[in-house]
Amino acid sequence: MKIKNLLVTTLAVAAGLTLTACQSDKSEGASTSQEGEAVTLNFGAMGSIDTIPFVIAQENGYFEEEGIKVNLELFNAAKDRDAALQAGQLDGVLADETAIAIYQNSDMDMQITGATNGYWTLVATEQSNIHSLEDLKGKKIGISENTMIEYLADDITTLNGIAAEDFEKVAIPAMPARLEALRNNQIDAAILPAPFNETAIADGAVEIETIHNTDIMISVTAFLNSVIEQYPQAIQGFYNAYNKAVDYINSTDISEYEDAVIKTVGYSEETRGNIILPKFKHNYLPDVEKVQKVFDWATAKGLLTKDITAKDVLNNVATK
Repeated sequence: MKIKNLLVTTLAVAAGLTLTACQSDKSEGASTSQEGEAVTLNFGAMGSIDTIPFVIAQENGYFEEEGIKVNLELFNAAKDRDAALQAGQLDGVLADETAIAIYQNSDMDMQITGATNGYWTLVATEQSNIHSLEDLKGKKIGISENTMIEYLADDITTLNGIAAEDFEKVAIPAMPARLEALRNNQIDAAILPAPFNETAIADGAVEIETIHNTDIMISVTAFLNSVIEQYPQAIQGFYNAYNKAVDYINSTDISEYEDAVIKTVGYSEETRGNIILPKFKHNYLPDVEKVQKVFDWATAKGLLTKDITAKDVLNNVATK
């Protein structure tokens, strides 16, 4: 039984988070210089498919059209993004929902204000004889612990009648190392974002399932509640610019902005002319039930020890 097709990665998802200290209630990030000058929002993301609209919004001047300034910082590792957030250097992030759970558990009131169109691909080695999700029974799946990667591994096996004890999760946090383990047949399968999934398939791996961002909310965007309360119009402008970028991407030949795609995601130059992007959606809030499902999983894993529900973290400041 296949899981439902979801509408768009990144992330992303992400390496294990190690937040330990508490963020102060007031962000040190967003700022205004003088009355009448533009608000500056500091936003952190990983280089992934679902980051592309933010990059295009910046390059095409859509943030400025909305009267705001955005410092868009791209990180190579989730732990670096989280350290910057913890240090008060960021106002918002593109992250997965397990990250939001961990932020909340660490007394950082991060509110989910949107969702993106990232996607992931479950790939398997040719030697594994995995041809469908049901074939994952008894196999080794490479994951990063306490992230959406592990959640997805648990979810797709459960949906296909495979108990937790009937497959082995192998923790390999770094994406390049996970890809290398797949190449060397140290694991049978892995859930990878672009461009790692394309590289694995080019090396002979088999694509088993593409996991889009609809039924399972992989990547969301979030801002500190203190920033939302202080600068609601700036947050709205941020997502207006995002929506403009989505319209541009969906209506423009990729050759016009392919350089930005290659640089953002990390595609090799050899992929030029062959990159296929998903049809991006305007910003939207994920369904509360789907977020709660991730929070319930995080609670069962011991990642969320406080009484926090999905309703506590969903904020419609940009979608109402």
